[in-house]
Amino acid sequence: MQVKTDIKYKFIILISILLFFYITLFNYSNFIEIHGNNVISTTSENTIIRKSEFNRSILYVSRHDGTISNFVNIAQRLSFNVTLMRPPYGFEKRPYCFEKDKCQSFVELICSQYDYIVISDIIPDSYIYFTNPCSAKVVLEITNRFDIFVKEENKVDYYEKLGKAVVENKDLTVVENNPYEVFHACIKGVFIPNYYLIRPLGFAPPEVMGKTYDETHEEIAVIEHTEQDKKLAIPKLKELNIPLAQLPHRYGGPLVLATYKAVLMLPYQVSIMKMMENFRYGVAMIVPSEKLFRELIKEGSYYFAEKHLQDIPDGLTNYVEWYNKEFEGLFVYFDSWEELPEIIKNTDFDALKLKVKQYIDQYQKKALNLWAQVLDVIPRKNMIKNKDPLCDNKDFYYKSN
Repeated sequence: MQVKTDIKYKFIILISILLFFYITLFNYSNFIEIHGNNVISTTSENTIIRKSEFNRSILYVSRHDGTISNFVNIAQRLSFNVTLMRPPYGFEKRPYCFEKDKCQSFVELICSQYDYIVISDIIPDSYIYFTNPCSAKVVLEITNRFDIFVKEENKVDYYEKLGKAVVENKDLTVVENNPYEVFHACIKGVFIPNYYLIRPLGFAPPEVMGKTYDETHEEIAVIEHTEQDKKLAIPKLKELNIPLAQLPHRYGGPLVLATYKAVLMLPYQVSIMKMMENFRYGVAMIVPSEKLFRELIKEGSYYFAEKHLQDIPDGLTNYVEWYNKEFEGLFVYFDSWEELPEIIKNTDFDALKLKVKQYIDQYQKKALNLWAQVLDVIPRKNMIKNKDPLCDNKDFYYKSN
């Protein structure tokens, strides 16, 4: 009798343990990472746990905190489930599973678990998903140059296969977060005819949002990010006796910047995520006018990643966000350093801070609508479709029939 009681007791304990694990797995999304030839699942504090209103299961692949924060907030507002994955291998490396079977078995497994796989930041991380059978729909969210970190010996293969995928694979969608990315792909020989342009929503990563700042400062802030910040902007403001705050590269996020009268920024990239972050949190930005910017980038010491755009008709206004008509009236421009003190004196920065916050609130509605289209929640009526390439390049690695 005692034996039967012990067996029954152990059986109840076993059932309880299994039930506990089942409930835990059911209620938590998993953080998946590729390690060797195995798929390891662990709970992550970054994982979004929500009841899915639209019944979409999404894997988001990114190494960049800014893009992750952006997509996490999109997920919250569209009420879908998303699992995050940070590739653990080096930027220029292939995944560990590549040596085994070019990741075919891994891709088949992962794709069977999700409706959508969104790859962001380092787009070469998407290579295994558009070169292997995948039952999920694939979204390439291009937030950086699409071929960054591709080794020279792999570029032709990468361009050919990606060029074919974006034209022929109907389950692959391209999203660029600024207008330059598709144009850059065109220059490099990859024609992307259909895509969405969806800028970031401007939500800063959680690690810089933990503190509140009640103080206000009358200085103009300059972040010591590039050499031109240190050797041009800061000396000029000192020379002009403009009250100045020199901030380190890791300055604490947009809430810190919002405490200053304004931030003077010298563009070094066509687009940066902190621009949209600054709009969201009410940061006023002072930027060289297009006229002055053209003068600055002619100097060899001034770093700007895409200087060739100055030689392309409307290259700066079309592809450099600081001069795009989308943001008309949202920056304070100056044509020369000498006129800057008077511009600062006569500008209502409080009104500008309110204006940029109103802009991002309105843009958020548009961006969420576009993401809902990408994820097939609503019909795809705003996809950009180009019959002809954006650039003058006629030599593409893949040409459709």
